[in-house]
Amino acid sequence: MTHLLLAMLAPGSAEAEIGRVQQRIFADHGLVSAIALPPLAPVAFLPSELPASSLPGFLSRLNASVAAPYRLTFRDARWQEGWLYLAFDSGGIWESLRAAALPETPGLFPAFEGFFLGCGESEPGLRGRISPSLPAGGFTSSSLALLRITTGDRGSDWWREVSTETLEERPLRGRRRT
Repeated sequence: MTHLLLAMLAPGSAEAEIGRVQQRIFADHGLVSAIALPPLAPVAFLPSELPASSLPGFLSRLNASVAAPYRLTFRDARWQEGWLYLAFDSGGIWESLRAAALPETPGLFPAFEGFFLGCGESEPGLRGRISPSLPAGGFTSSSLALLRITTGDRGSDWWREVSTETLEERPLRGRRRT
């Protein structure tokens, strides 16, 4: 199965902090989905059969939909439809990107204003005990990426056989409003 995901990526230092959270969840609870994907904030799953002609300039158009300057601030760990995220407050940036994206299709997990931490295979009783130490603060730069996520034929256990390819990446600078 192939999925096309529009995602926000954190700058290097924040990416390392989020990666440590993912590794800690895996070490403490053995949840493979926590480390199946690199740190990313899912904006929208897009139709995987998008014509190649619609992709050039797509990230540039999305970048123009965002007001600059911006700041993303880490919040807390939140469950969304059975998956854990490191929620953040983007001051409307994430919502602007979602609104400007192409029509969304169902994906592997929900798009949510936060970094994907997995944990979908956890039993409901374990979810209350998953409380990793989370980074504080935030960041003022990020990137937009169009990712191809390919999974094996494992149904709901997709994270056991997954690969990610970056099709395009662009710094998210936004556009200054005058």
